[in-house]
Parts: sequence; C-alpha cells; structure tokens
Amino acid sequence: MKILLPMLLAGLTVFGAPVAAWDSVGHRVSAQIAVEYLEPGVRERLVAILRGHPRFVEDFLEQVPGFIDTGDELEFDAWLLGQAAFWPDIARGLPRGERARYHRGNWHYIDGAWLRDAATAQGNVYVGIDPFPDIAGPAVEAIRGESDVDNVVVALDYNMRLLADPATEAGQRAVALCWVLHLAGDIHQPLHTGSLFSAQLFESGDAGGNGIDTSDGNLHAVWDRALREQGILDSVDSIIDAMQSMDLNEIESEPLDWTAWMHESRALMTSVAYPETVEREILSAERMGRDMREIELSEDYLAEMRRLSGQRLGLAGLRIALLFNRNL
Repeated sequence: MKILLPMLLAGLTVFGAPVAAWDSVGHRVSAQIAVEYLEPGVRERLVAILRGHPRFVEDFLEQVPGFIDTGDELEFDAWLLGQAAFWPDIARGLPRGERARYHRGNWHYIDGAWLRDAATAQGNVYVGIDPFPDIAGPAVEAIRGESDVDNVVVALDYNMRLLADPATEAGQRAVALCWVLHLAGDIHQPLHTGSLFSAQLFESGDAGGNGIDTSDGNLHAVWDRALREQGILDSVDSIIDAMQSMDLNEIESEPLDWTAWMHESRALMTSVAYPETVEREILSAERMGRDMREIELSEDYLAEMRRLSGQRLGLAGLRIALLFNRNL
C-alpha cells in the first residue's frame, strides 16, 4: 500500500478553523486510505465532481502547499480529496454569509437515543439516572430535503443521494462529496454518537465528552487529536498495521450501512470512551454539591484510544472507497 505522506502533512490549521471532529490529520488519513482502495477511474471521477465546488479556487487551489507536486496527478488528487474530507470543518471559519450557506453544525453528530436499522442500542451513557426513551429515526425515504436533516445519519442519507445522482447541480454535488467524505469519518468517532447524562452536572448532556475536562483538554478533543499526538508517520504506520490484521474480504462483502458503523462506534463509546474515573467523579461531585474535578487519563487508556482511533479511521477509509466504488 502506497501512502502519500505529503497529503497528510498539509493544512493542519487551515483558516484557523476549530477542531470539531477528527482533526485535519484524521480526516486526511481516512481520505488517503479511501484513495488506496478506489477502483480504476473512480478517483478521477471524484476529482472531476469536486472541481465543480463553488469555492474550489479559494478553498482548494489557493490552499495547495508548495511541497505538493500539482503535476503528479495521483499526489495532487489525493491532496484535493483530503482537503475535501476536511472542508466541512473549514466551512466553520468562512465569512458569515458563506458560513451560513455551507456550515451545518448538527450534521456532525447524533443524539445517542436515536435508533434506526442496525443502530439498535443507544449511545448515551447514563450516570445515576434512568435511560431516556428511544427515539425512532425516520426511514431513508423520508429524508426528502435539507430541512429534514438534523444529524450525522440522515446527513449521510441526504448527501449520498445527491452525490450518486448525476443530475444533481454541479456545485451541490461537489459540496455533497465533501460532506460524505467528512461524515463517514465522523460517524466512526465514538464520541460523535451520543453523550453522557447525569442528574445534576450533565442534565442536558456533556456534548459527547466536550464537558469532561481532563489534564490534556476535554475528553472529546483528546479523541479528536489522537493521531496527531502520536505523530503523523507513526499514525500512518499503525493504521496500515490495523488494516493488514483485518479480514478485508469480510468487510468488503458487508452492506454499506452507516447505522451499522454508528452501532460499532456506540459500543466503543459506552464501553471504552469514558474511563471508570469519570462516573466515580460525577457521582462524588453531585453528592457533595461541587463542580467536577479534572480527570487524569492513564497511559493505558491513551494507548488503547490511539489504537482504536487508527482502527476506526482505517475502517472509515475502506468503507468510503467501497461506497464510491459501488455508487459512482
């Protein structure tokens, strides 16, 4: 497998956009892995679609780093698709009018009580309180327009339909490509698939770990930048190792169902993402009527987080490729 490291090194702080999901490195990694598994001709079709983006000049061509060889078609295409995968986060930092046109904050995550299809178990963690009732998500067929889209699952429903339809207006189709690349990565991040709730401190939820302070930043941010802290070269190596240890034939034969991908992420969220010290600290703080103290994450926890993050991004990249191979 040939990994184009220049593509991964580019654009770590594009426009100063805030990190909201996997960081720039994570999204570029999943896009590059996707490139490796695309069937002949699909990469070229994707880039042709992307060139219809309404902001292709400003957000793509004018942002190409000097070390990218634009004369090398594979290298340049890989960088463009990596930029596309990160672009929905870039949209957060656009001028107000453009931001309102393209930024969709609630597309990046989902309420953990929301269920549909293969997502048969909640992603919320409940500390000292009873679980909330399940929310029955609408069927794919019910998502008819953007006004129906309010979470990562239905955003994938909507944008994949736009992308797969050659009759979609060129600019809209290019934007949809960016969202599909991005959201397929987001739904593989466990802390995008639910939240933690408690009786007092997190009555309205912790926003997928954003409300849990650790010695390294909030818990959500720690997961988002898992690969950055390990280092780009080591992260790429670990993902390649993870891919080689998987049964790729089994993965390639599975239905392309993002509710199943979310189900996997939720299993990790409820069993791994919140260390036991979080629940103990919340219960203690609520009993004593004080604020929650900062959580110290163990080296074992961080090592497992990095391993799982590499595995999830490897799966995301492969599944993105399969999605495009089958639909484009």
